[in-house]
Amino acid sequence: MKVELLEEPELEFGRRGRHIDIRFGIKENGPVSVADGDAPRDIKVGVVGTPGSIEKLFTWMDACRRPIDAKPSKKPNLFPSFPGFAPDRCFYCDWSTSDKLQKALTPREIKDILDNNSRNEAVQKVADLFIAGCRYLTDYATPDVLVCAPPIELFEKFDMPLAGEDDDGPDSDAPEYKIDFHDYLKSRGLKLPKPIQFVRPPTYDPDAKLLRSTGNPRGLQDPATRAWNFFTALYYKARGIPWRLLRRPSEIDSVYIGISFYLSPDKETTHTSVAQVFNERGEGMIVRGGEAKRSEEDRQVHLSADAIRQLVTNVLTEYKRVHRNLPARAVIHKTSAFNEDEKVGCNDALKTLGVDVHDFLTIGTSFIRLYRQGEYPPLRGTFLQLDPNNWFLYTRGSVDFYMAFPGMYVPKTLEITAAEVDQSPRKLAEEILALTKMNWNNTQFDNAFPITIKAARQVGGILKYAADLPEIEASYAYYM
Repeated sequence: MKVELLEEPELEFGRRGRHIDIRFGIKENGPVSVADGDAPRDIKVGVVGTPGSIEKLFTWMDACRRPIDAKPSKKPNLFPSFPGFAPDRCFYCDWSTSDKLQKALTPREIKDILDNNSRNEAVQKVADLFIAGCRYLTDYATPDVLVCAPPIELFEKFDMPLAGEDDDGPDSDAPEYKIDFHDYLKSRGLKLPKPIQFVRPPTYDPDAKLLRSTGNPRGLQDPATRAWNFFTALYYKARGIPWRLLRRPSEIDSVYIGISFYLSPDKETTHTSVAQVFNERGEGMIVRGGEAKRSEEDRQVHLSADAIRQLVTNVLTEYKRVHRNLPARAVIHKTSAFNEDEKVGCNDALKTLGVDVHDFLTIGTSFIRLYRQGEYPPLRGTFLQLDPNNWFLYTRGSVDFYMAFPGMYVPKTLEITAAEVDQSPRKLAEEILALTKMNWNNTQFDNAFPITIKAARQVGGILKYAADLPEIEASYAYYM
């Protein structure tokens, strides 16, 4: 058994600047795309919402052109200020809109749907209303990103529990499955020519309060953090690259593939596989695979050798189409264990395509804990090698840069199982730690999962509503 502390990975920003923190890296160096010469300069924002939500959203976005003060705190690195989204600072980019880029939905038509339909029917009809508005904007204007700004009245109905959810009695009926409004809307948006940015009212209106199903109010981030997260996602969806993994010249070109599974909304049909693919720049692609089955031996979900061979082949074929080349190395992260058929299928695909180096890892949460002296949990980056094939990594934990543990609960470790690897355990753990910093929806860098696995929940949640689509949009920007 061996325990060591991995260094916090640096990221690369504009002007080849480096920093461990996303927000400080962008503030000091600008985004990667500025240095590469392919940065968006003016993002044309199309928006669909009610007149009230559109007005409040743009009032807030306009205010975000100016600096936003940091949250008063004894931990300034955890809650930094937002410099403003403007051409002369930070992202070196502006946004614009016009009447042609705005599609207002009347509160009356939304209220009519809410009053005369069950919750799930209302979710589908309201989502279709927003998609029709997005389609109108792309047909008659040229937006770079489509922002959907639903009014708070929708969430007041859609966040309510369904009949049976709160019943504990033995005779209560099982609750009807609940269609997720965000995920269903995104699934319908996969046929649009531009990605959707979904924004909830509290992001731009501090007076808007959303409640959890328990009746308690949802937590609200501080103003600067809300601006950081919104405009970083907007920049990425407009084809800008805010930051990327740091790759030394001696390292070979690698691709990172996450393979996961999802069920139909009613949780009754067979699992379907999906691959999330990312390169060092964080450019992501999504490829849907075939059906998977739960094994009677280990009760985990697996693909046949042919199915995973075809999935990996499709992934790398799409990768080559987009990037004009194949990587020298493939890293495959999976949410269930690799069985022998899956290892054979992956190896066959990589050998056929000429990818010589590979690492196959299973990644999941664990209840293994380490303890340290003092009041705080172990440091993020604490790495335990239990034996050559079983490792544990703290991706959440105390962070020296923040001078705090930025969490509310005792952090869990990631359990990493090596199925077949060419790299050292330390090297692979360092990559996983770095990949936790590639989530474009969150600029606080201590995410729990690498983006290969994190994307699994987002993508699976959306694709389960897209079974009727023979083809899906490949760009990850459509799913985040």
